[in-house]
Amino acid sequence: MIRRAAACATGLACVCASPAARAFDAEVRADTQAQAYQVRGPAGTPVLSLRRFTETLTLGAVERVDHHVTWTLRARLRVDSDFGTACDPTTDRCLDELNRSRAAEFAPLAARRTLDLPFAYLEGSGLLRGTTTVRLGRQLVTDALGMFLFDGVRVRARLADVALVEVYGGLETRAGFPLSNGRYERDGIVRADRTGWDPTLAPQVRAPSLAGAVAASLETAGDGVLFARATYRRVWGADGIAEEKLGLSADLTPSDAWRVWAEAVHAIPQRSLASLALGVTHSHANGRVLAFELSRWRPTFDLTAIWSSFWTDPVDDARARAELPLGGDWKLLLALTGRRYALSESASSPDGDALPDVWTVGGDAGLARRSLRTEASLRAHGEGGGLGARVGADLVARTWLSSLPVRLDGSLSAWWVDDALRPDRSLTSFAVVVGAMVRMGRVADVALNLEDDINRIVGHRLRAVAVVTLRSPF
Repeated sequence: MIRRAAACATGLACVCASPAARAFDAEVRADTQAQAYQVRGPAGTPVLSLRRFTETLTLGAVERVDHHVTWTLRARLRVDSDFGTACDPTTDRCLDELNRSRAAEFAPLAARRTLDLPFAYLEGSGLLRGTTTVRLGRQLVTDALGMFLFDGVRVRARLADVALVEVYGGLETRAGFPLSNGRYERDGIVRADRTGWDPTLAPQVRAPSLAGAVAASLETAGDGVLFARATYRRVWGADGIAEEKLGLSADLTPSDAWRVWAEAVHAIPQRSLASLALGVTHSHANGRVLAFELSRWRPTFDLTAIWSSFWTDPVDDARARAELPLGGDWKLLLALTGRRYALSESASSPDGDALPDVWTVGGDAGLARRSLRTEASLRAHGEGGGLGARVGADLVARTWLSSLPVRLDGSLSAWWVDDALRPDRSLTSFAVVVGAMVRMGRVADVALNLEDDINRIVGHRLRAVAVVTLRSPF
């Protein structure tokens, strides 16, 4: 199957090739993951033992026509499939999208088989005398506005070595359509293919609908001390505007030691500052790092949603952290955090009065070591405030055996949680993970991990994950 896919990728790339091609590279990568895990089923059924198989195939082909023009073809296909039974054998209650005879237990998004195309595009760079890049297909854009997946065309052009202008447009990649799971859609609406459903079943799930998207951005070019980017994006469908935002980001590095950055997003229809983040970092030549960050986040949702409120709280955060070298590849990690849940801005009590803000403070302390063959870290965390308290520690270690291409992995966790909103959920929990990875030359890795999570509510929850990664040897 992999050889056949590689041949297809090579053939497609050859179609795009120029007779003057000087170099051609191909890449094939396959990841196969099998896992067995346990969850509690719907309607309070006993623990369900599930098994899932995931296959990811990534293909790439690059042709360099000359010192300016390069053609690139990249695609990734992901298949998720649950096999075996996901039912409680004593009651035949299933966690399955096809169990429509019991509407109260119907889980429309728990599909047993999904086929997803995370990206697939053809890109030409260095066009128009090296000034322009054109990309056509399914592609992911990441900037101050977040991650956005769409099917369409994207053009980037350099303006006189001073700025880069980017425009893109097409259809937002939404859930409910073939080869799309809507993983990057904004919150507010759940979509799925309702073909064959009873109209009264899961009315909150909408049928898929197309949405157009256009965006434009301007950013600085070159490797100067200042990088800045401004982005505007609008997404709309038959129900109206789903999103319209303006994002600004800036990153200033006046020296090797200092970095200052800022990022802001304005939601235009809501007339709201959806997010704001500011940060400063000082890195000393001896490896010492000091940083301070402030952030504000206000939830925004799909504007075509029928709901007028969501139980998602706006928050403001402050965080200070430090990395201090101790010698011998060891580092001391420290952090202090504070959070304000701005309930007074978004929620009210039953009598109509605004709810008071809730504050929490916390801190981390840890040790970390990273060498050529070993990684290890120990982190302790504690926090408390109006929502309760949480205290815990994690120990994580990875080491390569000296005489074999084998890496041993392990982690231990212990946490105590005091939930002020739901006292019955206060508990102590433990987790153990052990595993190993075998590197089989340049072409394959094989890994196995076993996990056991333990607390008084769920008892023991077991999970086993096996991963096989295949790579092209060229």
